[in-house]
Amino acid sequence: MNNIIDFHIHAGDFPQLREDIQDLIQKIPLEDGADVKELFSNGEAMSAYLQNAGVSTGIILAECGPGTNYSITSEMIANRCKDNNSLVPFGSVNPNYHKDPIAEFHKSIEAGVRGFKFYPADHGFDALSSDMMEIYKLCEQHGVVIMFHTGFTAQKDTEQMYCNPADFIPIFEACPELAVVLCHAGKPHWYKESVEVITKYPNAFIDTALVPIDVVTELVRSNPKVVDKVLFGSDWPVCGNYEALVERYLHSGLSEVQLQKIMRTNALSLLTRRDF
Repeated sequence: MNNIIDFHIHAGDFPQLREDIQDLIQKIPLEDGADVKELFSNGEAMSAYLQNAGVSTGIILAECGPGTNYSITSEMIANRCKDNNSLVPFGSVNPNYHKDPIAEFHKSIEAGVRGFKFYPADHGFDALSSDMMEIYKLCEQHGVVIMFHTGFTAQKDTEQMYCNPADFIPIFEACPELAVVLCHAGKPHWYKESVEVITKYPNAFIDTALVPIDVVTELVRSNPKVVDKVLFGSDWPVCGNYEALVERYLHSGLSEVQLQKIMRTNALSLLTRRDF
C-alpha cells in the first residue's frame, strides 16, 4: 500500500533523550540496517525510511517533557520538517514547563507547526485548566488539529490522570469545531469509551498508535461510524519494524476501502481543513 499517512511519529535529537528512554528505544528491533539514532535525529533519513514503507506523509510530534529532557520543542520539530513536504510538524505546550503557555502556543504557530499534541497524562498537568482551555479555543479559531495521549502512560512518576478518553468530553463540549485526536484509543482499558466519544462528537477521532491490530479491526466492526474516525498511527520508533507493522494492517481482514480510510483519507481530511 502506498501514500499512507502516519499520524503519530516521534523524532528529535536522540542523545538529548533521557537515558532510560534511549535504552528502551535501542532495544526495540527495526529492519535490518536501520539505525534508530540516525532516523530519529535526521529528517531526510526519516523521510526515506517512511517512503520505503509506503508512507507519503508523517506527522512528527514535539514533546517538551521529562522523557525528552524538555528538548523536543515546537521550534525543533518545525525546523526538522521545514522544506520537507513529507513531514508535518505538530508542536508541544507543557504548562508545567512553559511559564506562559499561551505565549508558547503563539510562538509555536509562528515557528510553523500545523497542530499540537498535548501530554497531560505523561507531563502531569491539568488538561482542563483555564490556560489550556484558552489554548484549545485558539486552536479551534486557527483550524489547528490537536492530539492527546490517552490510556496508561509508561512515563515514570506520573499520576495516570487524563487516561480515559471520556475525560476530554468538556473540551468537545466547549470547542465543537475543534478536531481532537485521542491517541492510542485509551489503551488498554478504555476502548469502549473511545468509541462512545468518537461516535458522539463529530470532530473526535482516535489513532491506532500501539493498539493491537486485532483490537483495531474489532473497533471498526463494532460500529459502522468508527471507520471514518480512525487514523493510522505507528508511534515510531516504539512500534519497531515499520514494514512489519504495515503488513499486519494489510493482512488484518479489513477491506481495501476501510484501509484507505484508516491509513490515508481520514487523515487527509483533517490536514486539509486549514489552508497552510
